[in-house]
Amino acid sequence: MKRTPLDEWIFQKHGIRTDDRQAVASYQLERIRELIGYARSRSPFYRQLYGGAALPASMEAFSRFPTVHAGDLTARGYQMLCVSQSEIARIVTLRTSGTTQAPKRVYFTRDDVDLTLDFFENGMKTLGGSGDRALILFPAKAPESVGDLLSEALRRLGMTVCCEEGDGAVRRLLCEPVDIVCGSASRLLGVASGTRGVPIRAVLSSSEPLSEDGRAALQSAWRCRVFDHFGMTETGYGGAVECEAHEGMHIRENDLYFEVIDGDGRRLPDGTPGELAVTTLTRRGMPLIRYRTGDRAVLSGEDCPCGSRLRRILKVERMTPCR
Repeated sequence: MKRTPLDEWIFQKHGIRTDDRQAVASYQLERIRELIGYARSRSPFYRQLYGGAALPASMEAFSRFPTVHAGDLTARGYQMLCVSQSEIARIVTLRTSGTTQAPKRVYFTRDDVDLTLDFFENGMKTLGGSGDRALILFPAKAPESVGDLLSEALRRLGMTVCCEEGDGAVRRLLCEPVDIVCGSASRLLGVASGTRGVPIRAVLSSSEPLSEDGRAALQSAWRCRVFDHFGMTETGYGGAVECEAHEGMHIRENDLYFEVIDGDGRRLPDGTPGELAVTTLTRRGMPLIRYRTGDRAVLSGEDCPCGSRLRRILKVERMTPCR
């Protein structure tokens, strides 16, 4: 069983051995302290939220900081910006289906987008590499959309990539050899139902909940390994991805700090279900600090059977699809 490639990626990028959990914790706390100081100095929203509060001296102290929620993005998202509008490379608008509620807008600098691209490139090493043929079922026409970024990441790994958003996916799989297929759970299942028996080596499911029945259906149709991924627009799309152990999704702990919290924003122990909150440790355009995702999750700090000590998302009820 191969270890998740995220360990080596984090070491090469930041010099942190993820087996040393104290080193990871120290890195994250240092980033959080820098981030709070940065956001408070540049963002009217965070300046008002934190006032004159001292920087947290520990993760426990940080867990008592106020949370941010989706309503803040809707009402005051522009005030969360920490850079000028000219530095923003991408704006994603998230609308709540079936309501008249104002949309949320999430802003990214060029460097913020590159963080996601870097994670996609390294996280996908578990599924394949140079010479493989990949089919992307995510929308990819818009520059720097999920499908576009994932396509670029796989090309950097030396893969041949094609994207199909419509009925062409079934025709392509029936006519051309493909090693890896990436898409939302519902899209994957729809395509798999029309291509049973086609040999696929690996599948990445993201943006929607993947049930055990859905995983089994994909494995039965394509005789493939199925890897789950958690991400959402607010996290910069990428968040956490399964390794070959298939016992939870390893978190990109160099870029994101996840907590599970209760209704009052208090951090819950590992293994306890609650609401997932995220802090974007390295984003500069529109950082999110203790942002309540609305998703319910269970986290684990136990060692993974693959050998990694990166924290994992064991379970998640994804209430907010990635777009």
